Amino acid sequence: MVRIFCEGSDDKTFLRLLLNDLKKSQNIIGQHNFDSIIKVMGGKSNLLDKKSYKTVNKQVGKQIKKVLFVFDCDFIEDDNICGGLENSIKAIEKLITTLDWKIEVDYYIFNKNLDYFIIDTIDKKENFLGCEECFELKELNKNRKILTCIYKSLYPKKPFDFSHPNFNELKHKLKKLFKEQK
Repeated sequence: MVRIFCEGSDDKTFLRLLLNDLKKSQNIIGQHNFDSIIKVMGGKSNLLDKKSYKTVNKQVGKQIKKVLFVFDCDFIEDDNICGGLENSIKAIEKLITTLDWKIEVDYYIFNKNLDYFIIDTIDKKENFLGCEECFELKELNKNRKILTCIYKSLYPKKPFDFSHPNFNELKHKLKKLFKEQK
């Protein structure tokens, strides 16, 4: 069995949609209950805290054979210790070393956050950036959550363009995660 650890419920929803898209295009083969595979950790601090994995440690190597951590790097000004891509990489690599699981472990870090990532992949991005500027949305919420909510409301049937090249690295990691172990 594989396990994906993420920060919050929005991340889980996004990952479930992406995994279903990969399954539909037959990039992931087999029956999988994505809801049970994706574990919400309740924030970045919990995700990066080795104490959060006490019960998981008992399953690693037995039930859990591969792990992928997926989280945001956030803004440095919001978190001087783990904010920013460089600090996030150091933090996750330290966690992986500390956990010392003898299984395949990988990670994917969104630049800034999931909402920034999504905005970079949408069609007619310029229109949404104009909307963001016009309504001063960054002043209300700098992480772009409002803008992605507007986009998802306007395009509920296709909130994500999974064919966008920005998804390639994450899709590659997910395909590798679900690839049969020999």
